[in-house]
Amino acid sequence: SQICLMNLPLFSLLTEVTVLAQHGPSDVPVSGLTLDSRQAVPGLLFCALRGTATDGHQFIGKAVGLGAAVVVCEELPAELNPATTYVQVADSAAALGPIASAFYGHPSRQLQLVGVTGTNGKTTCATLLHKLLRELGYH
Repeated sequence: SQICLMNLPLFSLLTEVTVLAQHGPSDVPVSGLTLDSRQAVPGLLFCALRGTATDGHQFIGKAVGLGAAVVVCEELPAELNPATTYVQVADSAAALGPIASAFYGHPSRQLQLVGVTGTNGKTTCATLLHKLLRELGYH
């Protein structure tokens, strides 16, 4: 899990996520994200992922019991805690990327990337680009 000193409203984390259903307020403050129900604390968003060995949906109750503010899941539990906001999505793993990106301020938008492909001359081209970009002040 990651706990930050910021609280972002849930709706700001869901702008690029297709929500199938939501139970609870969309302005609930989120202070961090976790995939591990044992690390859930008040304010965190718990994302239930299906794995090859275990299914995070089995641990929604534990995360809620520890105070998770939000649960992102593919299947809603039979009983919903009124103190928790539940967000149902088609694919929790696919939703996690955009949620984490929004929570951390979309860091990939700041990346500048150059790719070099081809059969011959990649190393020479990459070396020349590296030197040129350093001379231009890109570090």
